[in-house]
Amino acid sequence: MNTNQSRDELFDRHLRGELTEVEKELVAELLDSDAAARQRFVALAQWDTEIAETIREHAGTPHNKDILPSGKALVESPSAQKTLLSQFVTLPTVAVFIVLLSGLLYQQMSTFFAPVEKTPHSQIAGSPIATITGFKGSLLWTGNQGAIVLDMHVGRELTGGTIEGLAPDSWFELQFQDGSTATISGTSMLTFADVGQKKLRLKQGAFTADVVPQPVGKPMIIQTPSTVIEVVGTRFEVEALQAFTTVNVREGSVRLKHLVDGNAVDIPANYRVIAKAGGDLSPMPLPAAENYWKSQLDIQAGGFGKWLPATKNRPAAQKALPLIPVNNPNVSLSLLSIPVSGRNGPPVVLTPNAQFIVRGRLQHPAKIYFGIAMSYGNGEFAGMFRGDLLKKQPISEFDEEHGFEVIYQLSDFTVDPCVREKQNGLAGKPDGLYLDRLWIFTNTGSSSGLMVHEVELIPEKIK
Repeated sequence: MNTNQSRDELFDRHLRGELTEVEKELVAELLDSDAAARQRFVALAQWDTEIAETIREHAGTPHNKDILPSGKALVESPSAQKTLLSQFVTLPTVAVFIVLLSGLLYQQMSTFFAPVEKTPHSQIAGSPIATITGFKGSLLWTGNQGAIVLDMHVGRELTGGTIEGLAPDSWFELQFQDGSTATISGTSMLTFADVGQKKLRLKQGAFTADVVPQPVGKPMIIQTPSTVIEVVGTRFEVEALQAFTTVNVREGSVRLKHLVDGNAVDIPANYRVIAKAGGDLSPMPLPAAENYWKSQLDIQAGGFGKWLPATKNRPAAQKALPLIPVNNPNVSLSLLSIPVSGRNGPPVVLTPNAQFIVRGRLQHPAKIYFGIAMSYGNGEFAGMFRGDLLKKQPISEFDEEHGFEVIYQLSDFTVDPCVREKQNGLAGKPDGLYLDRLWIFTNTGSSSGLMVHEVELIPEKIK
C-alpha cells in the first residue's frame, strides 16, 4: 500500500470515528503540515457527508431495495451503515460510484419534492427556477441530479439542488423567478425546488426569506427537522436546529406545523414561535431590542465549535475547531462561532460607541480575529464586518492560567472582505443593525487551542 492509500485509509477511519488517540494526533499533525493532505481530507469529508446522508435516507425505501441490500437492517444498525459506507468508498470503479450516487440523490430530490401535478422530467431537470444574486465564503452546491458544482457566480441560473454553508462567514442569496428571495448564512444547509410549488428543506442553520404572494393553494413549503412552515407571502426568519425551530415573522403571516405532535399555529406579523418537542406553540410578541448582551455558554451554544461544559478548573466554553476553507486548502484556521439573535432572548442592536470583550484561553500566543454578521430590522441580511482589520491586530498573550482578554471597539469595524463585491446592496457600518452571530478565529497554521468562555457586548466604551 502506498503512502497516499495509507493516508486515505486513515482519513476514512477518522470520518467513521474509529481512530485511537495516537492516530488522531497523527491526523492532526498531517493536516497541520501538508497542504495536499488538507485538500484531500476536505474532498473525502464532503463525499462522506453526501454518501452517508443518501444511505440513511434511502436504505429503506421500496425503490432502493434492489440497490442497497437489507434496507431495514441498515437503518437500524449503525455498524451496518459504517460497513456499507466503507464498501461504497472502496468501489474499484469510480465512475460506477458517481453514477450510483447521482441516481440516489436524484431520487431523494424527486421523493421529497413530489410535484403537485405531473411535470415532465426534462422540465424538472433543465428549467431554471432561481438565480444566484449573492454569495461569499465556503459553500458547496449540489445540483438536483447529484452533481457537485464548483462554478458559482452571481447571475448563474439554478434548476434546484442543495446549498451548504460550510463556515460561520458563509452567505448565499437566491431569487426565484417570481421575485421571492431566500438567504442562508453561517453553517446552514438548504435544499430547494420549484415544480409548480416552491418546496424547501432547511436541514440546519439560519434562513431569511422575502416571499411575494404565492398562487392560491400553492404556498411555499419549508421543512425543518422539527416543523413544516407554509408561506403565502411574507417576510420572516427561521433558525433550524435538531431540538427546536425558531420562526420570527416581520410581515404577513406564517403557518407552522409541529412534526412531533401535528399541532399547528398561525404566526402573525411581529410575533415569534419557538417550536420545541412538547412545548407551547402560542405566538409571542417579538421582544424589544436591547443594546447589552453577554453569551451564556453554561448551556450548549450551537453555532460552530465544540461546546465544553464547566469543570473545576475552568468555566464552560466554546472550543475552536479546525477549518480548511474549500477555496483555499493551504489555510488551516482554528475557528468558532456563537449565535446571538434568533434565540430565546431579545434581538440585539449595536450602538455607535459599543465594544466587544472576548475572554477565553489559548495554548499558544496568537492573533485573535473577530467578525460579526448583521441584519436589518426587517430581518434581511445586512452584511458582515470585521473588528481586526482597520488596526493591525496584536498577538494576544495569556496569563499564568492561559487566559486572555481582547477588546474590539465598534468604531474600528470595517466591511468583511467576503462581502465587499456586493457592498452596494449592504450596510456600510454595523451600528444601528441587529447582531445575528459572531465568529472568532486564529490563523497560526496549527491548533492554537483557542476556546472562548465569554463574549460581552457593552453599549459604551469602558473608560
